[in-house]
Amino acid sequence: MTAVVVAQDELRLTANPLQRAGAYAMAALAKAGHPHAVTSDQFQRVIRTMIGDLVAASTVVKGSAGWYLKGLSYTLWPNCALHYKSKCTPAGIATWRSAPPVEEWPDAPCSLCGRPACAWYGNVDIPMGASVEHRNTTAPDHQGTPLCFPCVSSFHALPYVFTAGGGLLYGVHSWDEEFMARATRSAVPANRRNMALRRDLKRGGGFFAVEFAALRALRWWDRRITAGVQAIQFSNNTRDMKFHVEDMGQPLAEWLRSTASDSGRRIGFRYLAQSQASAKVPGLRMLAWRAFHQPAQIPARATGWIRDQISESGRIPAAVPHLAPLVRTYLTEVLHVLEKDVGHVTTVARRIADVVTTNDDKSLKKFVVATRRPNDLKSWLRSEIAGWARKRPADTASDPFISVAQWRVLFDAGNSSWSARELLFVAVFEELCTRGATVEATDETTTDDDFKTLDTNDLEES
Repeated sequence: MTAVVVAQDELRLTANPLQRAGAYAMAALAKAGHPHAVTSDQFQRVIRTMIGDLVAASTVVKGSAGWYLKGLSYTLWPNCALHYKSKCTPAGIATWRSAPPVEEWPDAPCSLCGRPACAWYGNVDIPMGASVEHRNTTAPDHQGTPLCFPCVSSFHALPYVFTAGGGLLYGVHSWDEEFMARATRSAVPANRRNMALRRDLKRGGGFFAVEFAALRALRWWDRRITAGVQAIQFSNNTRDMKFHVEDMGQPLAEWLRSTASDSGRRIGFRYLAQSQASAKVPGLRMLAWRAFHQPAQIPARATGWIRDQISESGRIPAAVPHLAPLVRTYLTEVLHVLEKDVGHVTTVARRIADVVTTNDDKSLKKFVVATRRPNDLKSWLRSEIAGWARKRPADTASDPFISVAQWRVLFDAGNSSWSARELLFVAVFEELCTRGATVEATDETTTDDDFKTLDTNDLEES
């Protein structure tokens, strides 16, 4: 039995994202680099810290400083000791948050890690981990879910890693262990400040708070991310349970991270954010939302923004030399345009650059307008094919304006043709800028206020 008791002081990571997030929060509170590195003494110290925070919150009046944790308890731990006068005492809270005596443990394994469970638990302790159709209420004649003490304590630690706002808790999860540890260490200090200050639980953190939190965490990360990122929102309130997870794949997560670490991409990223803005939502927030919900729309919005700029002025905006190469990397690294298709598209882009360079500004504008719809681009290319046959330079006499294979890539390759046409658009402008095309000198990058905090790091020393 001694070995069993010792095991109840050891954090383990399981397949449950919420348990994992809580375990990382406990590691951050213990100032350990990883949940597996948390010692028995550190584990017990963290338990005492979390109990102390609850005791401090138990006597706070609603709306005053320190209310955050008690207010959050209605969302996270319905019917817990904080909500009953008879149990809302230091002793009652300590009993709730301590492991039961060994002799009272059920003869059942922990449903998450397989170690001996210390008790049966329900929604007073366990957040919902499925859709609303699978409410985490204990069925009649069912004792609950068996959990060991470290696993249930990981759920208790969620307020330190997930932020409350707008009636929900939201936070970030990833299967990349190093990234998860860093993101958690950054979130814990901010949430502890929320517990100490007069934080309004109704405030939702701005548009698309959880997606923006994920974007911010990615741009803090300074090495390659090896897994995707999940944006999690949930409420365990008995009256309005919710659980929602959005996934971002590893290629997009790594690309977004690179826009902060790669000096050549940072300027283009500001223009990219500007191109994503809607009438009500700032560009960075919309970019974060699209990264989870409409990733294919990110390059489309960027190229559409460039088209609008050129259609209005007839000139190439200053954003193009920075934004066009960035969109190219998105299409190749995230949407995976094939290398052979990139070669075909780049060759056609050079031909088009020859045409729009040697003529007046109207030719550029006509090309831009034609790229709005596939049939218009086909008509424009057909007219240029005829002109190229009559006027092509002598040194390109054996090369067509566009080959059959190149035409098929742009128009007859199913869904991949859309990416190829977007790539063609930016490749033309990359070529023009390489040749010294004049760009607008007065164009400005975004003044989005979110940029002031996007790369601000609240990381505490661990």
